[in-house]
Amino acid sequence: MEKLNCFAVTLPGLEKIVAKELESLSVDEIKVDDGGVRFQTTMDGLFRVNLRLRCATRVLIRLAEFRTHSFPELYNKAKKIQWERYVCVNTELDVRASCHGTKLLHTGRVELAVTDAIRNKHALPESPIKHSAMQHQAVLVRMDDDICSISIDTSGERLDRRGYRLHSGKAPLRETIAAGILYWADWQPDEPLLLPMCGSGTFAVEAAWMAGHRAAGLDHDFPFKQWPCFKEKRWKRIFAKAEAMHKEVQLEIFASDLDKGILRQAEKNAATAGVGKQIHFAVQDVNRLSPPDGTASPGLIVCNPPYGDRIKGDVSGIYRQLGQLFKASFEGWRMVVIVPDQGCENDLGLPVKRRLKIKHGGKWVHILQL
Repeated sequence: MEKLNCFAVTLPGLEKIVAKELESLSVDEIKVDDGGVRFQTTMDGLFRVNLRLRCATRVLIRLAEFRTHSFPELYNKAKKIQWERYVCVNTELDVRASCHGTKLLHTGRVELAVTDAIRNKHALPESPIKHSAMQHQAVLVRMDDDICSISIDTSGERLDRRGYRLHSGKAPLRETIAAGILYWADWQPDEPLLLPMCGSGTFAVEAAWMAGHRAAGLDHDFPFKQWPCFKEKRWKRIFAKAEAMHKEVQLEIFASDLDKGILRQAEKNAATAGVGKQIHFAVQDVNRLSPPDGTASPGLIVCNPPYGDRIKGDVSGIYRQLGQLFKASFEGWRMVVIVPDQGCENDLGLPVKRRLKIKHGGKWVHILQL
């Protein structure tokens, strides 16, 4: 089966974590890059990756890469791509260009040249789906030092939008970041997971899905299902295999928040995700946090305190109190805390064993394991 050159787009900081995910999904030629991971796989592998990756934003196929110095040359070379494999006559194209260090700096003209190349391609097929609505397909064009790379998006809506988070508070953490932090912290399903200040419950749901081997993309609507080259029998086989991996497991996940309204939202999100019965929710002040009754051994605490636009008040005081609480009440526990800056890290007053830096909401945040 033909190997495809692919690129998993990630938030900055998650590249190495996604590379490890891809290793477990049996793809080839994995190479970490800025903002993502290059790899090769078959079309079947592409289905599997889209269904089961937890920490990537989207997956692209790199269709072509070539040098070009003019818009007519760009048009002619883009037209040689086998668009008939991916695009139908009634496909609504969304061509997006970025240009850096090239003579072709006008992104609008780059987008128009590639759009015209696709539209003027001979023998674009009719949609294989009868009476279908207009299909939407994103195509990404990058011009860098006169090298043009053209990619097609295989994921559609961002992969972090799992579909369960119908209720959220201010500046919610992306699902991909929550899953990435749990991977990085090496949380295991047989150890207690304590989630104070749980907000909309993203960490709790992602942990429950990970523990139960629930594929993150089972409810996702992928554009490749409308491609002319799409093989439905293969897709159904791979989807059924991913679905069959899901199992119910007993977990010790304890999510709490002082705000009753926010906690209610978290409970609704967990119920929508099908894991409401696997998570213990409680209204609780973080300053009164203690190891849950009945836990046989220490586990992992993951804490994402409010900062920035989510809080008005003494941010330093929150981190100071957390540091004192961890030191006094959680001997033997592993602790992961998200901090916005060095000042908050200093306020914790605890030695840092490991650190990870991730870009979230346009700003760098630091994840510390204490």
